[in-house]
Amino acid sequence: MLSTDLAEAAPTLRIDGLQTSFHTDSGIVRAVSDVSLAVRHGETLAVVGESGSGKSVTGLTVMRLLGRTAARIESGQVLLRGRDGRVVDLLALPERQMAKVRGRDVAMVFQDPMSSLNPVFPVGEQIAETIRIHRGASRAEARREAVALLEQVGISDPESRVDAFPHQLSGGMRQRVMIAIALACDPLLLIADEPTTALDVTIQAQIVALLRRLQLERAMAMIFVTHDLKLVEEIADQVAVMYAGQVVEQGPTAEVLARPLHPYTKALLDCVPHGRAAGRMRPIPGALPNPLAPPQGCRFHPRCPHAMPACVAAVPALEQAALDRVVRCIRWREVA
Repeated sequence: MLSTDLAEAAPTLRIDGLQTSFHTDSGIVRAVSDVSLAVRHGETLAVVGESGSGKSVTGLTVMRLLGRTAARIESGQVLLRGRDGRVVDLLALPERQMAKVRGRDVAMVFQDPMSSLNPVFPVGEQIAETIRIHRGASRAEARREAVALLEQVGISDPESRVDAFPHQLSGGMRQRVMIAIALACDPLLLIADEPTTALDVTIQAQIVALLRRLQLERAMAMIFVTHDLKLVEEIADQVAVMYAGQVVEQGPTAEVLARPLHPYTKALLDCVPHGRAAGRMRPIPGALPNPLAPPQGCRFHPRCPHAMPACVAAVPALEQAALDRVVRCIRWREVA
């Protein structure tokens, strides 16, 4: 949980005690376990961790896009502060009302635009559809706005590209189209789920710069999901580090990257050659735990060089390490 002072800053989105599980034939996978996060107006929160840490499932739970899977939202709240200042729990909304929020107030950019865009419709039509549904615009008006959005996201010759099909565009251009769709209704919150993973390094930098510019221009809140700490440094005001479904550390980006408090955060930074390791990478030993049977106590203890018997005895709580920093480790004072 964030401090009381930060809570009083009226976050755009607040997640409290979220638990999302997948009920499979092999057992229950607790993909998101007691996750609490907050992001404020005009702020970017990065959610970082290895694949399988629960980052994307957290975003999909916020969007309520897990309905046709084996997922169940076991507990928690996802509180959105609307344009009128009223707060609503997205998890408690009937699907009909949630459909009005999704795309209008909260929008998402997915990792692979080719699988997210409909291959049989021109991209302009897919942007215009969002505008017509949520804003009641005419077809002609929606098309004009689609062209304007394509121009805003940096696509050249938007009057022509509006009639292009997804397969006629490059990966970077398709991702720009996805961003245009997400921004079509000027959302309060944008969730970017590893939006640069499928792109080459040069295009990655362009997409990150575009997202940062648009976020600043529109003063919207953004949750940026990634495993790339370099991107976190470039784009995020706050960072939350996840491991095996739990938040293990959260705080201002500059402070977390300069002085990590959790052994896992420190280990992640040591995997980056231009980071704390000063050109010498140190891989994290072992592998992520079996999600069907996570270890007792601290979930990181089998891979942690600072583990002791007390780390196995009980699940450590998130501890307030500073006014705006929390950490899930009983030995964080010794590790820091």
